[in-house]
Amino acid sequence: MALSLQPRQKQTQKQALTPAMWLGLNLLTLPIGELRDSVKKEIDSNPALEAESPPVFAGASPGRVAPGEGFAFDNVADERGESLEEHLLSEIRLSELEPREAELCAAIVAELDGDGRFPGAIPDLQMVTGATAAELESARRRVMALDPRGCGARNLKECFLAQLDRVPAAKRAAFVEDLENLESGRLLPETVRILRTLDPFPGRLYDNRKTHFVTPDIRVDEDGEVELDQRDIPELRVSPKYVEMAKDRTLDAETRRFAAERVKRAREFREAVLRRQETMERIAELAIAGQPDFLAKGARGIRRQTMSEVARKARCNVATVSRAAARKYVKTPRGTVPFRKFFALVDQGPVETLREMLAAIPPGKAVSDRELAERMAKAGCTMARRTVAKYRLRLSGGRG
Repeated sequence: MALSLQPRQKQTQKQALTPAMWLGLNLLTLPIGELRDSVKKEIDSNPALEAESPPVFAGASPGRVAPGEGFAFDNVADERGESLEEHLLSEIRLSELEPREAELCAAIVAELDGDGRFPGAIPDLQMVTGATAAELESARRRVMALDPRGCGARNLKECFLAQLDRVPAAKRAAFVEDLENLESGRLLPETVRILRTLDPFPGRLYDNRKTHFVTPDIRVDEDGEVELDQRDIPELRVSPKYVEMAKDRTLDAETRRFAAERVKRAREFREAVLRRQETMERIAELAIAGQPDFLAKGARGIRRQTMSEVARKARCNVATVSRAAARKYVKTPRGTVPFRKFFALVDQGPVETLREMLAAIPPGKAVSDRELAERMAKAGCTMARRTVAKYRLRLSGGRG
């Protein structure tokens, strides 16, 4: 009798994200200005979605309101806005990779340009890291899967393919096939429509400009009370007329199907907007409450608080917290700051003390890391020489 070995079957559970779930995730990522635009476009394009009361939508120069009334919409954000590299390194830490994998991913991130592209040469990185080409290519693929998707791609095609899970499953095969024509520009209309929903330059979400004009999503008063900016976001409802049309058997099947599709989309969009508001409010309250010294001391009062900690309190996953914090700003009595500032892997008091010491060094004067460590100790902030060197490099923007 001949024996045959059958491969062991392994059962796994995977949760496929539905279009409604993707809609919710995408709206959560949008800052308030883009959310307003998204709501307005949805109302204009879907006759089954209506505003309870006619909203006045903010335009290019949003709501100049009277002093003390509502939000001050044009604000200058904190000068130390998060860079692309800082954001991706934070994402790498949240991914809980093995130390060697995280190190190689960080090496890839260090080579990215302002668009998020990887123009570097793998052989050069091999010499620096001692890794194989396959290991570095695997790290590059991991970086491409981080938020924002597509950073680490060598070209537009790779960047779009990294965002493939945002394309409806039924259209992915045709989309991938048609992408072969990307360079020639001879693309199908449906492919062009999908491309407009993807980000060709994900790195541009983060830049190193010193000053940013932003619209805060969140306001915190001196008592720590949190308020979301909901101006120009109307109460949404599903059109009763289209609900009836979807059920009306006197209408032809095509009309009923169209009405049903529009009603389904309207319900999903309305629910996604409401979920975004609830999720943002819950995460903002927990994150800001976890930094009670910020209002009194500013950046010096920021203590260690990870997204994982807030996610556990909010009973959601870390990715949800990351999306809620992405590209959002908080207006506080201490100025307008990135929402991500409320998350930190270390207490910021010693870091801010070191920042002030570095700023006080006269131009041209050389001060060693050891001397800075001694000054830190005298100031009551014990920090090892190696730690001083690490943060000194980071605070100087990577310049030695």
